[in-house]
Amino acid sequence: MPIHLGSQSRRLFLKNVSAASAAAVMSTTLRADEKATNIDDRFFALLSDTHISQSPDGTARGINMTDNLKAVVAQIGQLPKRPANLMINGDCALSKGLPAEYQNFADCVKPLDDMGVHLHLTMGNHDDRETLYEHMAKSRPAENPVPVKHVGVLEGQFANWFLIDTLIRPGHVAGEVGFEQLQWLTKQLDARPDKPAIVMGHHNPQFTKPAKGGRWTGLWDTDALIEILQARPNVRALFYGHSHQWNRQKVGNLQLVNLPAVSYVFSEGVANGWVSAHLDEKSMKLQLHTMDPAHRQNNEQFEFALT
Repeated sequence: MPIHLGSQSRRLFLKNVSAASAAAVMSTTLRADEKATNIDDRFFALLSDTHISQSPDGTARGINMTDNLKAVVAQIGQLPKRPANLMINGDCALSKGLPAEYQNFADCVKPLDDMGVHLHLTMGNHDDRETLYEHMAKSRPAENPVPVKHVGVLEGQFANWFLIDTLIRPGHVAGEVGFEQLQWLTKQLDARPDKPAIVMGHHNPQFTKPAKGGRWTGLWDTDALIEILQARPNVRALFYGHSHQWNRQKVGNLQLVNLPAVSYVFSEGVANGWVSAHLDEKSMKLQLHTMDPAHRQNNEQFEFALT
């Protein structure tokens, strides 16, 4: 399952990842119903591809990833109303999910604890489930709903979020939902038909097979996933990362939202940053917050209906 950490359980996580001992609390379902005066449970912070290195001084493509993630966390802390939930959609680590990368990552997200912001993580191709969870063995559920995968449901006031795991193995660029996880997702979606559904997983949909001699870089079982989502009218959107590019498109009634990377980009001029999501009974309003406040896309907004 993804990590779902409230204030007390995240405090344990931050302590234990750094100290390489003990365990933190995880749950398959966490309600987004914080009522603190400075917390808005209709507000979600959406991040992806933080790519945190072993050392705070580490860089890639000319970017210090630690500085970027710390800057985003600080920016959220300065908001008059903070999100009840912050999601990091995979590739938390830079290489293959090394222990020191997760220790540095833990330091970066530590201020969220004092803010009262719940943290949720999914797995990307640069992550390692066992390394991230090795000190949390006692808090593992007795039975995993999907073997090998880490999945979860976040039930919100206006929509439910279904967090899926597209990691095949650390360092393998392509992604997979897989038959058993598709079965789990179908069951979970069908059990909650009365509220809009949002699905989030790290890898981007790849609708075209690679050319001969090429390789998959996104989800190789995209068609199977999209078929399940489109067959359920309450599923409104699929959020993903992996390609380090802010983008939106629509397939039938399904919104596909590509979250930008917090870390670095692959092409000049592409924005890195994070996305704020505000929900009400009718719609989801997204706003891009770029790392460079002078970027032409900073504060770009997009809205789609939930009903």
